[in-house]
Formats: sequence, structure tokens, C-alpha cells
Amino acid sequence: MFNIRLFFAGFLACLSLFSQANEIEPVHYAYSNYLGSGIYRTTGQDVTLINLPFSLMLKKKGAVTYSLRLPVSLGFFDFDFDDIPNLDLPDSVGTFSFTPGIQVNYQYTENVVIESYLDLGYARNLTTNRNVLVYSGGISSLYSFTVNKYDSIWASRLYYAGYDGHNYDAADLYAAIQLGIETGLPVKYQLFGHTYQPRVFATAFWYFTEVDFDLPIKPTNSALEQSKVVLSNSIEFGVTMKFDKAIGYSWGGIDTIGLSYRFSQNINVVRILFSFPI
Repeated sequence: MFNIRLFFAGFLACLSLFSQANEIEPVHYAYSNYLGSGIYRTTGQDVTLINLPFSLMLKKKGAVTYSLRLPVSLGFFDFDFDDIPNLDLPDSVGTFSFTPGIQVNYQYTENVVIESYLDLGYARNLTTNRNVLVYSGGISSLYSFTVNKYDSIWASRLYYAGYDGHNYDAADLYAAIQLGIETGLPVKYQLFGHTYQPRVFATAFWYFTEVDFDLPIKPTNSALEQSKVVLSNSIEFGVTMKFDKAIGYSWGGIDTIGLSYRFSQNINVVRILFSFPI
């Protein structure tokens, strides 16, 4: 139910932003489904991205599983996760991204899964009324192993994401390699009747090209400036709770909740996780 609450809080916030007069291009919202949920802090500014990784399994045939990806992301400035329980809606910038796609998983061996995906969707800046076409694709391998009752997963990923402006000049593309490991502790607990396993993880990202990360500076004397920084290679570590059974609907349920910290040369991120972290 927590993800549904987040969705409606974000949706109501988006509706309230159509009346905003200032035109601001934020942290590039086109990438929000691939950057992940979090409070991104740089140059004294904050931007909050809420990523809802909805998906639906379509068919399983032998060792191959086909799924429909339905990720939704909402982006806000001057908005903190602490505001969500009180429904304190943001009063500045809002963005919306929806990038549906197809994912194919292949059980290569008992311990190795090969994943691939292709996404094509759009993102909208609700203050400038501008749209961009978003596309992304990637391939991953997940290797499962156990050492002294600690079940672990090693992930290796290669992916890219890009966007093109609709009726205006804007375009960008980046590619990245991600390596990470997640390990479950050999214990289980219950939370509100739901059984979960505590897990820890660490992961690193290497970007072939730096990701543009634009942040607005609040207007001074009716003038609006913009601060431009880039997201460079980064490291992330955190903790999660992996539930034995997903909470919510099959297409939008949560099987993982966690907290992590990502840092790089220019940007620090506190992330709230709603899916497999690596």
C-alpha cells in the first residue's frame, strides 16, 4: 500500500504544478526511471525523484520469462520524503516520466540469469510543457551463490539511456557499466505480519559519458539562473528488507524496501528503494 500512497501524493502534486509561471529545466527528468528514487543533493540544492518500478509478467516458456515494464517517475524540487506522510505537496518544479518496455529473462544455468530490456516512452516537464522522447536498453547477468548460509547475488550490467526533445532542440545519451553484490543475512523477521529477510549491498557505476545534471537556482531580482553539474562515476551501498511475498498488487506490489547512499564527485544521493537494488 505504501507505493500507492506515494503515487497519489505525487500525482496530486503534479496537478498543482500546472499553474507555475517559472520555466525551469531540472535534473534531467528523462533519466529519472534509470537514476532511481532518491534525494539528489548538489551545490546546496535538492531534487527528489520518486521511482515506481511497476511491472507485469506476461509469459514463461521454458527457461525464458517475458515481462512488461511499466516504470513511472515523478520529480520535485523543495520536496523531501519526510513531507509524504503529511501530504505536504511541493510548490515548485514537477516532472513526470513513463517509459514502458519489454524485459526478457533467460535462466542460463541454475545459478545464472541473463536479463535484457528495451524501453520507449516519454517524459514531461510540467512547468515548461515540454516533452522528450526517452529510450533505453540494457543487458545484465545475475549470478546467485551461497557462502556460509549467506545467500548472495553478483550483478553485472551494461545499459544506455537517451532522449530527444519533441518540437524543441534537446538531446542527450549516456551509457554505463554497473557491478554490484547483494547479500542476505541468515535470519528472518516479521513486519506488520509480513516476513522479510534483511540484506546489504554495494555497487559501483562507470559512465562512458558524464550525465548532465541541471539544477535551478531560485530567482533573485526576477532573474532565474541555472547551475549545471554532471553525474560522474559513483559508488552506492545500503540495506534492504526483502519480503517473502510482495505487498500490494501483482503488477505494482513491493517486494523490497530499503535505504542507500550514493556518492560521486559532484552529487550525493540518499535513496529510498522499492525494488532489487543492484
